[in-house]
Amino acid sequence: MITREQVEHAKTMWEQARLSAEYAHVTWALLQQSSKALIDSFRKAGFPASQAAREFEKLMADHSEKYRMALAQMDAMSETYAQLLEEFRKAST
Repeated sequence: MITREQVEHAKTMWEQARLSAEYAHVTWALLQQSSKALIDSFRKAGFPASQAAREFEKLMADHSEKYRMALAQMDAMSETYAQLLEEFRKAST
């Protein structure tokens, strides 16, 4: 039998995963907005233009993967919460 505490814990885990995904989205957007400044910074540090662009692409790829993982975790926690809530409601009626 599912307890109210288990449902509340699942809800908390989903809320935390959602917040993590929100932060990942904001960070990803800031990285995109900063592309010119970052590439210019790489250039000032002595990177050739092509390498500076590649370094920025590495940053984007890395963060895009982290963002994808945060969204996947949020989806998983949402499913877990929904399942537990449904089971709890069925058991309560």
